[in-house]
Amino acid sequence: MERTNEEWLSDLRDDNPHQSKAIADLLKYLKRGVIAYLYTRSDLNRLAENELHQMSEDFAQEALLKIRANLDNFQGKSKFTTWAAKIAANHTISELRRAKWRDFSLDAITETGTSLQEILALPTGQGSNPAAESERRQVWEIITEVINTQLTDRQRQALVAVRVENVPISEVARLMDTNPNNIYKLLHDARLKLKRSLLTLDLDPDYILKLFS
Repeated sequence: MERTNEEWLSDLRDDNPHQSKAIADLLKYLKRGVIAYLYTRSDLNRLAENELHQMSEDFAQEALLKIRANLDNFQGKSKFTTWAAKIAANHTISELRRAKWRDFSLDAITETGTSLQEILALPTGQGSNPAAESERRQVWEIITEVINTQLTDRQRQALVAVRVENVPISEVARLMDTNPNNIYKLLHDARLKLKRSLLTLDLDPDYILKLFS
């Protein structure tokens, strides 16, 4: 599979007689890198080995299409295979992130009877001081109440999805049928409203940060 950068670029072109061999070699190389990465992901431990291999096959094939479509953008600053592997890695990470939130639902956040205290679980293991733990719990209950009563449904959805569930903003925008800029605006307004409400209750943000740090 040893080729120079120039040979890779030439062999992968549509009019090159060595294209099929070059594609097969590159696909094998990409798949090896992708499967190695998938095995390091603890969140994929539940998948069977054949599922991981099928996933690596799919991701490598899709990455190969991107690589071939961008041959003219290769600047030669690294080995061609290093450049190709980076594209495959970025594609794999992007696809895994997208798959993670594909079936995510925001409905539960504003569903009647759903308590944010169930979603925003109080952090544990922050110390063995009973007084400090009690203070944290009291403050956390106040924060939860403010979020439940002072924020709009959409502000609450955005805040919990992005800041608690760590859903990518692009995915939150898709789920809420809007664009990322509107999500940023919802987050800004939610934080501002939250800060004002807590200050009204004599809870300074710096105090809260120190309490939960």
